[in-house]
Amino acid sequence: MTNSSSPQDYSPDGSFPDIAAAAFDILTEQFDRELADSAGLQAELAEFQAAANGLAYGVLLEPLPTGLKDKLFARLDRTIAKPANLLDLMDWSIAELQQVAIDLPNWEPFPMPVGSKMVVWQVDEASAQIAYFLRIKEAGKLPQHWHATGESILVLEGNFVDEDGKVYEAGDRSFAAANTSHQPTTTMGCLILAITSTNDKILSLV
Repeated sequence: MTNSSSPQDYSPDGSFPDIAAAAFDILTEQFDRELADSAGLQAELAEFQAAANGLAYGVLLEPLPTGLKDKLFARLDRTIAKPANLLDLMDWSIAELQQVAIDLPNWEPFPMPVGSKMVVWQVDEASAQIAYFLRIKEAGKLPQHWHATGESILVLEGNFVDEDGKVYEAGDRSFAAANTSHQPTTTMGCLILAITSTNDKILSLV
């Protein structure tokens, strides 16, 4: 019995060649020969290529909303801009501040109530001021804390209740004087913008 395999039937590592790849090569060679001899096949192939090239241009483009670019750049400028006094940030609209809070990354856990988070927006080292957002999901107490220079709060969502029982709702501002301490609460959770001193101190987490 003779072995019909010849050395060229094997790949360099001793295995049989990839049958699928070999078949593809044969079909490609056959197609190229037929294409070269057939004007009709050449014309049909040219039509397919033209149709494929035109697919990207056949998609209907939706026009961008009027003023979108200007709005995006305006919002970016306002988000990164630092005013001469951080208290000027409270003159922004509630909607703008809510959007800034949504866009800011790196929210971190806040001591209490459980599940609360905060994110620093801007810091003015020269005046030792800090502007940050605090989000509280449900009713609870904030830590008892002391203010070095005073604290300004703008309520963006929910409510914020000071120790005297006064309730501040969305759009309201609360102020705590320098060298005072308090422990505010919320009856439903809230989102607030707080501008205060970097030298404030937490007195109690109870």
